[in-house]
Amino acid sequence: MSPKEEKTRFLIVGTVIGAIILAFLYQLVFIQITQGEAYKRKVTQGYTRTQTVVAARGEIVDRYGRPFTINRISLDIILDQAYLPEGQTNQVIVELITLLESLDQDWIDNLPISEPAIGSDGAPHYQFLPEMEIQVSRLKTDLGLAPYATADDCMWNMCSAAYYDLDPREDDKPGEREWASDPATQRKLAGVRYEMAQQNFGYKNNYTFARDVSNLVATNVQERSFALPGVDVVQSTVREFSDGTIAPHIVGITGPLYREDMESLRDQGLWWSEDNQQGYRGSDTIGRSGIEAAYENILRGKNGERQITLNAQHQVVDVTEVVPPTPGGTVVLTLDRDLQKVTQEALADQIAILRQNTTINEGRDANAGAAVCVDVKTGDILAAATFPSYDNSTYYEDYNELSRQKPEPYLNRATMGVYRPGSTYKPCVATAGLAEGVIEASETVLCTGVYTRLDPYLPRCLYVNGNIDVRHALQVSCNIFFYETGWRLGIDLQNEYAKHFGLGNYTGIEIPEAKGQLSSRATREAVGDTWNNGDIIQSAIGQLDHGFTPVQLAGYTATLASDGERRQLHLVKSVRSYGFQEVVEETQPEVIDQVPADKETFQVVREGMIAASLPGGTSAASWYEFPYTVASKTGTPESLDNLTSTYICYMPAEDPQIAIAVVIEDGGQGYTGAPVARKIADQYFFGNAEKETVTTPNALLP
Repeated sequence: MSPKEEKTRFLIVGTVIGAIILAFLYQLVFIQITQGEAYKRKVTQGYTRTQTVVAARGEIVDRYGRPFTINRISLDIILDQAYLPEGQTNQVIVELITLLESLDQDWIDNLPISEPAIGSDGAPHYQFLPEMEIQVSRLKTDLGLAPYATADDCMWNMCSAAYYDLDPREDDKPGEREWASDPATQRKLAGVRYEMAQQNFGYKNNYTFARDVSNLVATNVQERSFALPGVDVVQSTVREFSDGTIAPHIVGITGPLYREDMESLRDQGLWWSEDNQQGYRGSDTIGRSGIEAAYENILRGKNGERQITLNAQHQVVDVTEVVPPTPGGTVVLTLDRDLQKVTQEALADQIAILRQNTTINEGRDANAGAAVCVDVKTGDILAAATFPSYDNSTYYEDYNELSRQKPEPYLNRATMGVYRPGSTYKPCVATAGLAEGVIEASETVLCTGVYTRLDPYLPRCLYVNGNIDVRHALQVSCNIFFYETGWRLGIDLQNEYAKHFGLGNYTGIEIPEAKGQLSSRATREAVGDTWNNGDIIQSAIGQLDHGFTPVQLAGYTATLASDGERRQLHLVKSVRSYGFQEVVEETQPEVIDQVPADKETFQVVREGMIAASLPGGTSAASWYEFPYTVASKTGTPESLDNLTSTYICYMPAEDPQIAIAVVIEDGGQGYTGAPVARKIADQYFFGNAEKETVTTPNALLP
């Protein structure tokens, strides 16, 4: 290469290097001077993130605005996938568990597997927790294991790399995962990771690690945020109860979302997405039963959004509420909380009394029942009690124990219990007989104690009543009179009137209920039996295949009181805005059927039912010195080896205000339910005088 060529090459290289240096200098000047302030703001301002502001759940109150449910602000510890370092989820969880243990703070762990016990082989072994059969079955299904899989099998699967990767591997760096060799830590991790999977934890769904922690715990977690990436403390609301023992079946319960819930919500288009900001997330709760479930859409409210700005040191420098949350609506029930409490106590007390020093016929084996009180003029259900019951405040803590208890505390017998009505059905047959003209008000039937029309089938009456008319037959509950009336009507006419009274069919109340059934040829044949003439007369006294809920019996009684006008029954009086200022919807009284009988017919039946509450009647003792006229009817349907007690009444008979139905399983004679009705009536008429002076929000809501 000649000197000239070499000089030229050095010149070219120098020029290129100079151009590069100039370019860097220009960029440096541009960044530091021209764009310096903008970059400085970015460095000092940090970054922003958007959080969902969960709307307060609407409350459930009684007809006077007194709360059944209340909301309390709580602090929850959550995991946010977006800020969890990749591959370090288990390490972060262990750090968090260690911190919470030092603070004596529990966290969510529903895994139905025991802590490890070291066996003779030196290996850890596990057991399924007792009384968690449903959860164990779900766990095996989720892990793809056979029904006979052991707890050890389940833990082995969860520890594997295919699931939660809780075992150390040969290629791990020394000391990187010492925690994984600790079986106790593996068990804790498995509990958290399994629950995270159940709640579909991911970038779009945060996981609630611990709920309702103390301020001390929250502060410690926040102070250690540098060592707990992806861990945050957020505000939420806790559902509480003014008294969880009052109307728990009706109010209902809320609970967390599980995998099957998420799948169902996705199918309904109710799951969260970028286009559906109001959708459910894995950390949400949902109504599980009662009004909480039936009015979920109204109670849930609409979530808001807030934008949080943090500086480079991850300190919050600004919080802006972009979209304010809208609290859920307030559901105003038709229930009177005081009356509901008295009804529950009266039912429980009466069952306790019957179990002491009585015979089977007097209710010695009584152990369950229900009582319902209805406003005759509106169809409002004022009280609906069931026994045995439970406490909503400790629902989840008590669930495993109470779910195995017999009789079942979680069964809402007022709406789901189906019972033969016994002689409480006789007013329906009397109404039908008089309306159809198969009997006259003054006509008598000879009661010799034995009904001989269907000889050799010879059903009996408890007494020999001689010549007896419909009023006296209702007073003393004469079977012979109603055998004959039922025979003349036939089963089809009996059932036609029963349907008008709303018996054996859904009432249309706002929470789940049983339909019940009426005796008929089809019903009998459906169970593989043969219909015969004796079934016609047994049906007429409320036996055979008749099965009605206590709510149906109360509605039927209210219809008797209203001269055949059947009103729609309701548990919800209205829906209001969270602060009671606005009425969102309101339930109006509605007549949905009319029994085809005139007022004179109902007056005759009323006179017979009044006589049943007077001396010589089947429940006279319970109404001694009661200042209002009571129309009533007892029933004693057979139930296997025991007798079920059924009782209906309404009052004042001249201008009815309330109708009551009481059912006591194995309660013996029908009159054993009358003391419950008396206590309900005493509370309704004489226990609420102070409510006249109560003001909003505890005033009677229109």
